Amino acid sequence: MERYQRIKDHVYGKFNAIYNEILRANAMTHTNAVDNCITLLAISRNLNLELCKICALFHDFSQYTQNCPHSEHARMSAIYAHNFLSETNLFKISEIDEICYAISQHSKKGQYDSPLCEALKDADVLAHFLEDPTKQFEGIKRERLLNACADLS
Repeated sequence: MERYQRIKDHVYGKFNAIYNEILRANAMTHTNAVDNCITLLAISRNLNLELCKICALFHDFSQYTQNCPHSEHARMSAIYAHNFLSETNLFKISEIDEICYAISQHSKKGQYDSPLCEALKDADVLAHFLEDPTKQFEGIKRERLLNACADLS
C-alpha cells in the first residue's frame, strides 16, 4: 500500500491547491467517500485493494483540478492518471492500463465492464448515496446501489 499512499499524497496535494473552497471541500469529501466505499467493495469482492483505491483517488480528478466538463471528466482523469502513474515508475504497464480503463469507464453506469470498473462504478454510486441518503436513485443507479449494499452484507 506504499504506492497508494504516494498517489494519495499527490492527489490530495493537488486538491489542497484548489482555490475555490467549496470545490476543494467537494473534491476531498467525494474522493474520500469513494475511496472508503471501494475499500469495502474490494474486500467483499476479493479484488486488488491497492489498485481499487488508486482508481478511487483519480476517478474525478480532472473535474476538480482542471474544471473540465462532466462529460469529459472520466476521460481526462484517466489521461492524467496514466501520465502520472507512468512517471512514477512504480507500476507495471498492465496495472496502469487496468486503472486508467476503470477511470475512463466509471461514468458509463449502464454498461458492464471489468471487475475493477464495476467496483469503481458501484463505489461512486454508493458514495453519492452516503453523501445524500435522501436523494432518489432510479434505474441502473438504484440497481447498482442495491447490489453494492448486498455485496457488503
